Amino acid sequence: MFTALLTSVTKAMNERARAKKRQKKADEKALQQGPSWRYRRRLIYGAYTLGFGMILFGAATVFMDSQIGVEMIIGGVALVSIIVTAYTTSATYEDVRVWNHNPRIRFGEGNRPDPTSNYSTDNPDGT
Repeated sequence: MFTALLTSVTKAMNERARAKKRQKKADEKALQQGPSWRYRRRLIYGAYTLGFGMILFGAATVFMDSQIGVEMIIGGVALVSIIVTAYTTSATYEDVRVWNHNPRIRFGEGNRPDPTSNYSTDNPDGT
């Protein structure tokens, strides 16, 4: 029974290692085609860990005589907020500018019908 368990664990670990190698090859191929988020995510997760660590440390020391707990909470929340803002902004920029090869459509342009054509101009309510 122990050998069967050991065999299945070894098999699972070998499969995980092979999957990790396949993922790394796919990431390297994607890196050649355009910007990669793999390294950016590592930095972001590390900064998240630091921010949440600051919040937890501040929560643990908030009732001490000094104001270090409050400052740590404020700093941790600010760090996490900045990370979320920067991540979403850069992801949106990449989606729109880097990967979108269509020309830019400005507000009001396009093939949509004019919504005001259905309204009556005689009625002040517009219906």
